[in-house]
Amino acid sequence: MGLILKAKGQNQPLENNRLEPVLMFHNPTATHIALWFKAKFPDSLYFVDDLIADPSVGDGLSASKRRFSKQQVWEAPPIGFLKLNVDGAMVSNGSKGGIGGIVRNNLGVCLVTFSLPIGPGPPIMAELEAIFHGLSVFSSNHGFKKFRLILETDCSVAFEWISNSTPCPTAFEPLVRRCRDIIASFSVVFRHVPREINMAADSLAKEGIG
Repeated sequence: MGLILKAKGQNQPLENNRLEPVLMFHNPTATHIALWFKAKFPDSLYFVDDLIADPSVGDGLSASKRRFSKQQVWEAPPIGFLKLNVDGAMVSNGSKGGIGGIVRNNLGVCLVTFSLPIGPGPPIMAELEAIFHGLSVFSSNHGFKKFRLILETDCSVAFEWISNSTPCPTAFEPLVRRCRDIIASFSVVFRHVPREINMAADSLAKEGIG
């Protein structure tokens, strides 16, 4: 089921496409091509938004499929994008937690990191706090204004709540709504990724616990 949101000052829709857990603005023609490519080459490591941003990345596909692998690895974003990976961690008794995040450019160069303690609560609160803090870091940095953001989390529950694919408990609605507002306002590409892709943010979150 696709999700369509409206961004402030934008006329184009924000959709959660059917092939990947991605929330993004798109050009319809480019999106159709990207979806066809992913259907034809399902093992490709290219995400749909990578193909929409630069369709030429698929030009080098050969019979040997040298560019493609089933190995799950972090990949740098396309030119014109930054990628933010975030994670939250909580001790087993829920008495304290930490959040962490890392922003990298298309060369894989680290531009910003954060690693902070948070108070007690359930693990999902740490995940939501990490997402919100990461979005706030991006939206408040004037040097990032010329870039679009790809935000990656390995927390499927947080992703589903923010993308509105599953109901969010009332207690978490204010924080989830703030995350949605920033995502819509800045045309953020929001995706869920496997844990092994998110290890750098995981380490920062654990450091934040102290």
